[in-house]
Amino acid sequence: MLKINELSQRYGKQVIIDHLSIETKSSGLHVFAGANGSGKSTLFRLIAGFDLPQYGTIEINQLSSAEDYRNQLGISLEPFRTEPNLTVAQILLMAQKEKNADTEVINYWLHFWELNDATTKRFKELSVGMVKRLSLIISLIGNPKILIWDEPFNGLDPLGIEKLQSLIEQEIKAGKLILLSTHLLSELSNTIEQAFIMEDGHIKKTLTKDELNNTEDKSTILKWLQAQA
Repeated sequence: MLKINELSQRYGKQVIIDHLSIETKSSGLHVFAGANGSGKSTLFRLIAGFDLPQYGTIEINQLSSAEDYRNQLGISLEPFRTEPNLTVAQILLMAQKEKNADTEVINYWLHFWELNDATTKRFKELSVGMVKRLSLIISLIGNPKILIWDEPFNGLDPLGIEKLQSLIEQEIKAGKLILLSTHLLSELSNTIEQAFIMEDGHIKKTLTKDELNNTEDKSTILKWLQAQA
């Protein structure tokens, strides 16, 4: 479960997150939707513990320190960067050692994401779609309880999008909590527990599963997002 209370963050004079408070269920897909610049990526960096909040609190499964809860997280943030001359195999080996995972797990995800033939490629040689698939593989190593995916559909081809949608359903059935940001609700299925619509660093509206499954409500939100993009 994620609990955020009065979270605020600014860079210089610019307010990025503005007194944001939310609470999710302990499992299921919880989506953060909004136009580019609405604060989604900054919020995810704060949740992941990569940045420290200037005001407010973040709690995951009753733990309030990122150092204490980070081992429960599988993280894929935008943009994913690493040493450009490292090969895919070297990057995954480092992730495997950090998360104490078996080689079979790495091979499973390489096969799932069809990156078997890219293991000798250097990071700087990868396409945008390959980088996204690699980032998602790293987030899945270690079977984390909570997945934090920032714009996971970006850069994926139609097959990759189909694989990710299938994976989301699979991870939900396994009882995972998925925090996913996007600016395109049309990419998402009817498996969403909640959707938090963000604007200017705060939650403009929270949609329940019933509201998201209501064609009229979903159409209204889609039109609003398109107007903001």
